[in-house]
Amino acid sequence: MANVYQIITDRICKLVEEKGHLPWQKPWKRNEAFPCNIERPDKPYKGINFWILISQDRKSPYWMTFNQAKKLGGHVKKGEKGTMIVFWKVKEVEDDKSSKTVNVPFLRYYYVYNTDQVNGIEHKIPKDKTEERPLDFNPLDAAEMILDEMPMPRTMIEHGKNAAYYRPFNDKIGMPDKTDFVGVEEYYSTLFHELSHATGHESRCNRKDAFGIGFGRENYSKEELVAEISASFLCHMAGIEKTIDNSAAYLGSWLKRLKSDPKMLVLAASAAQKATDYILDA
Repeated sequence: MANVYQIITDRICKLVEEKGHLPWQKPWKRNEAFPCNIERPDKPYKGINFWILISQDRKSPYWMTFNQAKKLGGHVKKGEKGTMIVFWKVKEVEDDKSSKTVNVPFLRYYYVYNTDQVNGIEHKIPKDKTEERPLDFNPLDAAEMILDEMPMPRTMIEHGKNAAYYRPFNDKIGMPDKTDFVGVEEYYSTLFHELSHATGHESRCNRKDAFGIGFGRENYSKEELVAEISASFLCHMAGIEKTIDNSAAYLGSWLKRLKSDPKMLVLAASAAQKATDYILDA
């Protein structure tokens, strides 16, 4: 099997060189589910607020304050509780010793509500731009066999989400519905990616520093490389080939964050092989 891993790694390296500059295509049809304020949909929440809000398992990515709901002509439903998010604010104060004005950051918080917690604003909610008919999903036997025989329980996979993700704090994988994907192969490729992330859990391959770090950080980039290479390995085992171009584009975008070092693919491939072996129970 080691030779198979090397063959796929070499193919990915070559494709990244040839096609890594191409934009990655989201393989499902729904809008991105990155949580954002309803009045600033182009500015998703970042850092801890991203994780706080995505952990609420809401269908809609749009959030608002109590006053924003009123401003939009709606009202928070009776009994609904807001979700606390935080932000840093800078205040100018006078330094006692130097008598100079200095900027002091301090943490503030406020509560936000998801659109499904608010009545009367339906006409203000951005509409899903995709109108395509649902995918006629036909399972792939080889891919299903991998899922049936892996040591991780399939119950950790939860469908019906607006995005694909792995949450290490509760060891759960979120996935859009199968029929939301542009193709059956894209569904399995995405699921294999998230399953590969899940192997980083301390009870499995224990990839230290893989989680709990912000987007764009070096360790996060490395973990994305590991997951996508592992997904490519698993796709090959399942007889799925058509997604590899999109994987190359995805990997190319992360390599930019790692100073465009192609050698990082080879290093990540070693960890990806361990992740794949775990999923295959090899």
